[in-house]
Amino acid sequence: MKIPKARRKYCPKCKKVTDHKVSQQKSGGQRGVLGKGRRKLWNMKHGYGGFPYPNPQKSQRWGVKISKKTNLRYTCKVCKKTSVGKKGRRSKKLEMV
Repeated sequence: MKIPKARRKYCPKCKKVTDHKVSQQKSGGQRGVLGKGRRKLWNMKHGYGGFPYPNPQKSQRWGVKISKKTNLRYTCKVCKKTSVGKKGRRSKKLEMV
């Protein structure tokens, strides 16, 4: 998908329409292994009685998506304030033109 490097957009800080530089937001890291749900599951697996319900089996993966939605960041060229736009369309490759 091809996206222009600059775009005119409303800036909430300047309170007017200005030129914005477009960049792609980096994806976040992995989820932590000590999340609340992970700790709860780990505690259920240990101790007397074992797991309260049948062991979770591998889910059958039908229709797995092969691309992620793109997050775009817009930086105002006047006040240098950055705002994150709505999640874009799915695409394998993003190209700034």
